[in-house]
Amino acid sequence: MAGRTGRLTPPSLNVASPDCAESFFAGRFPRCVTLHHASSLPDLRHVLTTATWPPGPVFLDLIGHSTRGHHLLRLGRTPIDMLDRHVAAFFTTLAADGVLDRHNVVAVRLLGCQTAVTDPARRTLRMLSRTLRLPTYGTLVPLLKTHSDAGGLSPHFAHVLAPG
Repeated sequence: MAGRTGRLTPPSLNVASPDCAESFFAGRFPRCVTLHHASSLPDLRHVLTTATWPPGPVFLDLIGHSTRGHHLLRLGRTPIDMLDRHVAAFFTTLAADGVLDRHNVVAVRLLGCQTAVTDPARRTLRMLSRTLRLPTYGTLVPLLKTHSDAGGLSPHFAHVLAPG
């Protein structure tokens, strides 16, 4: 998959909150064809440890609606907020267990509406990056169906991402 710069873009393991998955990716023209569902952090852990991962370097894309106000990505009812001790402990354990390292994850992307716009959202991206020892990205704009293709976030829209 070639991006705007002509470089190859790693495939993604796409994990979506069920409350957005069907409305966002289904319809007359289905988008992302390989979509896993997680409505909580335990569900996310289950997906990460049981999914068939793409070979080689891979992005981990967490997809969901963002919270009002702070624009933190939500998996089910759980906002990914690194100031929440349960959320921080989950990602600390995930890093310590080496789950993402074993699957050659090169970046984590929080794909929801404007997940890199507010101070709390950018703080979470930075803290998540430090915890996982991986680059993290959020979005600068509201995401639309057209931002996705069969593999997930289209590489043509990499410019809507901002690093944590």
